[in-house]
Amino acid sequence: MKKFRASLLVARVVIVEKDRVLLVRHSDGENEAWVFPGGRVEENESVAAAAIRECKEETGYDVKLHGVCYIQEYDIYYVTYFYSTIIGGEMKLGEDPELPKEKQVLKEVKWVDFEELKNYKVYPRKLADLIQREGFLDCLIPIPETFL
Repeated sequence: MKKFRASLLVARVVIVEKDRVLLVRHSDGENEAWVFPGGRVEENESVAAAAIRECKEETGYDVKLHGVCYIQEYDIYYVTYFYSTIIGGEMKLGEDPELPKEKQVLKEVKWVDFEELKNYKVYPRKLADLIQREGFLDCLIPIPETFL
């Protein structure tokens, strides 16, 4: 008999403007990486709604989702990446409401030029490389209207 394996859903956004991408630096003291804004999907929340909420919490930006551009599975996490555009808000480093002040992992939010991406520890690296390719947006998976 197979053991039951719990899974966690994560939603992230990919925002590209003028050959630069919006990234958030996460650090827990031992590990550090630049990631696309996002986080865990809450109970009774759609993946699309979580992507919009998490982006606002982490970056201050309101976004419109245009389609799924990447899907990732690792460990117990299933991550959906949505290509998005900014429709409001102002850039500011947010915080994770589930964590106390002294345990925050969000350290910085910034726009990174494509030519500088190679100097950053971006996760997932493959997605950071893909967004720079011509035709990247031709492969978006539509989001069902019921999720918006």
